[in-house]
Amino acid sequence: MAFSEIHHVALAVSNMERSVSFYRDILGFRQTLDMPLGSPSLERLLRLRPGTTGRSVILQQGLSTIGEVELVQFSPAPSVPTPAKGAGGLGAFLLSFEVRGEELAAVYQRLLEQGIVCYSEPQVVELPKFGAMRAVIFEDPDGQMIELIQLPSADEIQRVRAASRTERRQPTA
Repeated sequence: MAFSEIHHVALAVSNMERSVSFYRDILGFRQTLDMPLGSPSLERLLRLRPGTTGRSVILQQGLSTIGEVELVQFSPAPSVPTPAKGAGGLGAFLLSFEVRGEELAAVYQRLLEQGIVCYSEPQVVELPKFGAMRAVIFEDPDGQMIELIQLPSADEIQRVRAASRTERRQPTA
């Protein structure tokens, strides 16, 4: 099979206005589509109860349609488990976005100013054969874990990999 990058991620939300505001106003996504949902084919596709209606809002960063976030609210709401707040680990899953064009520390400060509670201050995570990645994690209004990462530059990655190759070639005593 041939697959592209992940096109979009759909998240069930409990309050559409609150969630749109969070992704648009706090994380800086651009709203590109707002549409009603409801049809027998959608009910079959998503295994929804007959008569279920809803709303879908598509948000994206930049100009690409790859990596969109789709917020979906159904009525009546499906009975699905929600992520456990503060449970540790990944819970249901984690959305990760790369921060580009500014320092993660500045983004972190803006999150705090908006009242967003982060799990910790930005952390430096050393990854073998990759280098130092910076990351911060917080939750959206429905408890979905969101990670913002800042990756090392291509030059930094190459230096780490070259050093790794050199270390493997060194004779051991």
